[in-house]
Amino acid sequence: MTHTQLTQLVQALLDAPTSNETVKEFAQSWLNAEGTPKQAELTKQLVSVAEQNIAFIDETIGFAGSDLAKQMLGAEVAAQLLQHAKDIKAKGAEFCDCPGCVAAKNIIDLKAKIE
Repeated sequence: MTHTQLTQLVQALLDAPTSNETVKEFAQSWLNAEGTPKQAELTKQLVSVAEQNIAFIDETIGFAGSDLAKQMLGAEVAAQLLQHAKDIKAKGAEFCDCPGCVAAKNIIDLKAKIE
């Protein structure tokens, strides 16, 4: 994996509107450390951060069906998310397919090339 490819993966985490603040802060720290020993240290943590922050599809279904989701997203959007999550689970999805989770999954899938 090239440094450019790794940078693109980290940028995807940062850019994903659904990445949580912890992930965004980590990604920004990694990018800010460009070319320094700190970036190498953060790279060693990258897969772990992705693994800790990817949502399993059942977690997404649980959230989408909750009162919290209705409060945060509105009842209609929460219902749409719930149906979408159930649909992709029926097709075999193991993880949420939001941009943040897709970015995390891409990093996890490339674990052997990153670590």
